Amino acid sequence: MLDSFFKGLADAIGDIFANYFVSLNDVMTLAQSAPSDKIDGFPSLALWKASEGLSSSIGTGVASVVISLFLFFELAAIFNRTDTKGLDGIYWILMAFLKVAVAITIAKNMSVIIGMCFQISSEVIKGMQHTSYFKLLKFNTKDISQELVTYYKEKEAGTILGGYIVAQLVGVINNASIVIVKLVCQIRFIEIYVFTAVAPLPFCTFCNNEFKHIGIAFIKRLLALALQGVFICIVCIFYVQIVNASVGDALKNVSSNPTGAMFTMMGYSILLLIAVFQTGGWSKSLLQVN
Repeated sequence: MLDSFFKGLADAIGDIFANYFVSLNDVMTLAQSAPSDKIDGFPSLALWKASEGLSSSIGTGVASVVISLFLFFELAAIFNRTDTKGLDGIYWILMAFLKVAVAITIAKNMSVIIGMCFQISSEVIKGMQHTSYFKLLKFNTKDISQELVTYYKEKEAGTILGGYIVAQLVGVINNASIVIVKLVCQIRFIEIYVFTAVAPLPFCTFCNNEFKHIGIAFIKRLLALALQGVFICIVCIFYVQIVNASVGDALKNVSSNPTGAMFTMMGYSILLLIAVFQTGGWSKSLLQVN
């Protein structure tokens, strides 16, 4: 009876490491999804519709008022210039009204423009996943799991129990790391929705040469959010590669130091967490935004 119980513990140790990458697929799904896509376990569609509604109301209300103020200041500047008489004056006045008309139209449709930008980044990631290189990646660690099961089934009860406790600890750390990584991905989506909701306000500053740097910084920040999703997917791919490369070394240590092999796997889970935290900084640094 006890013998079968401890053999079951050995099998449980193997199961933890056989399914080590299962939750990573959820991270990849979050990273590759556009903000308007349906995501299981996350109210993406409801949040996107809410941000669209807020963007539309701000675009037709507050942004229109701000743009009208910019038009007033620009017309005042035109009338104060001495070289804008006759046809030249009419030309510059018409250009100012045209600029404002274009700005209001874009402000009212900012959610559509932002959705298209993130859809493009989503397609880039999906295209990357369909490459032959990505398909060759192994999203499992069956080699080390089988070796651990074989090792512990031949050991006494105390060794099996100790190994099971270590394996559970490693599994908890790995699961916690994946959960936090998912939260980072979800926070990225919330930031996108907030930016979409207020998008007409910073974008309308393009009407004014003095304040247009606000709109430029806003666009660069949105592009950084789109690029972050690409970086997260690349980090996940590299993480799988690193762990698969280290499995060979871990297999050599199973017979002499099985807990060390398991802690090695745990270390790479923490490495994934740290790397994903860094992706936001990488994308901002690349586009030089704060």
